[in-house]
Amino acid sequence: MSVIDSKVAAGHELPTVSKKFRLEDFKRGDEKTIHTDYDAAAREGLPAPVAIGPQVAALTFRQLRLCFGDGWIVGGRYDLSFRRPVFVTDFCVARGIVTKTERENGKLRVHCEVWIENQKREKVIAGTASGLVPLAGESA
Repeated sequence: MSVIDSKVAAGHELPTVSKKFRLEDFKRGDEKTIHTDYDAAAREGLPAPVAIGPQVAALTFRQLRLCFGDGWIVGGRYDLSFRRPVFVTDFCVARGIVTKTERENGKLRVHCEVWIENQKREKVIAGTASGLVPLAGESA
């Protein structure tokens, strides 16, 4: 089940997915790295440990799975750029907007601009993504 169907139009805002990260989200045993330890991060001049990028990007993937259902799993595409560090206690929100649609192999490909913002509303990850939805009157 997906929340986007073939009636979607450019300008449609995707539902948001958010998460308040915690240091525990990134810890692995007794490992002490810039991702898991405040002292290790400080030695590199960082104010706090840096979240692991793919775990932050997963917010966008959850958002797209919600939007496209199986049309994300089979046929989804993305191109993301990691623009700023996310620290392990940041609050992040995945946002997106539909930019265009086009027919593709009997389905509708829905193209989106996607991004993740931190609590300062800075875009920390940004890019494009698309997924497939059945055309109106046709089954998945």
